[in-house]
Amino acid sequence: MDFLVNIAAVLVIPMVSFSFSRFVARDEYADLRASGQKLNLNMHNLRSAYRRKHDDPLRDSHLQLAKIGFAHWIAIPVGFSTVLAIGVMLELLQRSAP
Repeated sequence: MDFLVNIAAVLVIPMVSFSFSRFVARDEYADLRASGQKLNLNMHNLRSAYRRKHDDPLRDSHLQLAKIGFAHWIAIPVGFSTVLAIGVMLELLQRSAP
């Protein structure tokens, strides 16, 4: 059981990265990919979306991508916390079983 909990904890970050890459692969971000923008979870890239000029044609796509990116950053500690809570509950259930 500990093995499964450890594997789940180790896989949180790759799962979040994979999810973000699937969001970026959508057609609505084709213009960003074509412009040569790096579409990753780098915090500097995500924050730079809010510094873009209002007349920038890609500003809306950047803002939407930044919101999705920040949500994925929040998903990392939430995923770890969920795995930790499940692991603690399973351990308590094992100890309480006769």
